[in-house]
Amino acid sequence: MSSSSTRDSSSARVTLNSLFLGMAHAMVDAASGFLLFRHVVNGPQDPGTVILLVILYNLIAFGGQAPAGLVLDRFRTYRFTALLGSGICATALLLAPVAVLPCVILIGAGNALFHVGAGALVLASSGTRASAPGVFVGPGAVGLCAGIWLGGQTMACRGWIASLLVLSALLSLRVSRRWMNERTSLPAIRPRGFLLAACVACLLISVTVRSVVGGTVAGTWRGVSVEVMVFLALAACAGKMLGGFVADRIGWVTTSVGALALSAMLVSGLVDRPVCAVSGMLLFQMTMAVTLKATHHAMPGRPGLAFGLPCMALLFGALPALLPWGHPVLTWPAVLALVAAAAILIAVGLRLLAGAGACAAPRCCHPHRTFTTNRSERPRPSGPGWGRQAAPEKSRAG
Repeated sequence: MSSSSTRDSSSARVTLNSLFLGMAHAMVDAASGFLLFRHVVNGPQDPGTVILLVILYNLIAFGGQAPAGLVLDRFRTYRFTALLGSGICATALLLAPVAVLPCVILIGAGNALFHVGAGALVLASSGTRASAPGVFVGPGAVGLCAGIWLGGQTMACRGWIASLLVLSALLSLRVSRRWMNERTSLPAIRPRGFLLAACVACLLISVTVRSVVGGTVAGTWRGVSVEVMVFLALAACAGKMLGGFVADRIGWVTTSVGALALSAMLVSGLVDRPVCAVSGMLLFQMTMAVTLKATHHAMPGRPGLAFGLPCMALLFGALPALLPWGHPVLTWPAVLALVAAAAILIAVGLRLLAGAGACAAPRCCHPHRTFTTNRSERPRPSGPGWGRQAAPEKSRAG
């Protein structure tokens, strides 16, 4: 079997394992949504307390991922941390009827630990491709939607959610032992501090901008149509999962900018039409996998931090809608301007990443160019613009 076939087979197995972890991701988010809507939003608390508890959860669950990733990158205990986080989430869910505030803190911490542990494991094992991160993050949207819906019902399903959460986490992390390595498969790149810092800044700001726009799309239909909200969650899941595959096939810049450009009018002027809103959400979310993997390429030795930073950027974009004076729905010209800004930022960020010499450069601009992650196996460039060419070999007399 050729080395190319072996790499493709290994990549397929990593992607399949990422899907298993994505199922556990869905259960973690379902548990979080269920607890918040059963015991906080629909609980006995006054509106002010509800807002504070929801903000507290988001600050811990999203804001805590970057610090947790920074610590985990030192000890490389991603698999154990993901399992610990899922156990904390299940415990908080079971104890929520007794003490709401401690359980909100616990499930926020467990959510952060699972996300950064499993997410770092996926990034570290996925080589130069964006498909596996997309497959992992996508199911979370469906899980959160299901948990919110179940939290608003009266059916007794707490035990089922907790059981499925622990079982899915155990099985997915056990299966991942063979094909997913806690040591990153990306080579270190030459330090070009300014380019890499500018690259990461552009990528993270684009995430924040897209978070604001995503809140506007969801806010347009929240409380209006449950069916449309469900389809928006499914579209977000599909967009995140498909985006990585498409980007690896036709190029990261082409996919990211093209998807945002196609979604611009759908999520702005036509967002009040269900089909347009759902289609726009699918296209809009296709950039998520690229952003995660590109951030990892900028800091290949820190997959935990690379996963945590974009999640923190999501929090900054979502906070205005959570605050009492915030408004989740913007006017369509503002949304159009924000989508254009996000497209420019991610394009600039990816170009800077390629300019910094990261091994993602072929995927950014030339997806069909063959390359390897082993520095010693890469072909040396030659020709005009690459310095002195090798002298032709002299012919020997017979």
